[in-house]
Amino acid sequence: MEKIKIVKATKKHKNFLIEANLVIHNVSEQTYASQFAKKLDTDYFCSSPKFYCLVAEYNKTPVGMILYSKMYWADDGEVLWVSQMYVKKEYRKYGVALKLYESLKTFNKQASVISCATGKNNKIMNQVLSGLGYKIIDMNFYAKKIK
Repeated sequence: MEKIKIVKATKKHKNFLIEANLVIHNVSEQTYASQFAKKLDTDYFCSSPKFYCLVAEYNKTPVGMILYSKMYWADDGEVLWVSQMYVKKEYRKYGVALKLYESLKTFNKQASVISCATGKNNKIMNQVLSGLGYKIIDMNFYAKKIK
């Protein structure tokens, strides 16, 4: 798909980002309600965003996204943490995920590692990550809500 263009997400992409988040949330079989739609304006469309987001557009229509943040690992330096990646079903297998991934590296040349987590049941994302050369690392992933 030659006409795929990767851009930084703007307010015009808001509904698409919310839609993508809901699809990911459902595929991941989350049991809690997503707060993404409620927090999007204060966490991203603000003067000091808490994360970054790239959108794949086809003829100016959003068809994919990758949402990430930056962190630091003592042994590796700057690491990009991919929180979500999504491509609309009808645009899969056209290299959209690869273009998003390559753009992630282009927009963040100083990063040394790209990391993410996905559920074992999310077979599509596991296939995408494997195809992009990601390896499962032998670490446990812990999380604790503090609010």
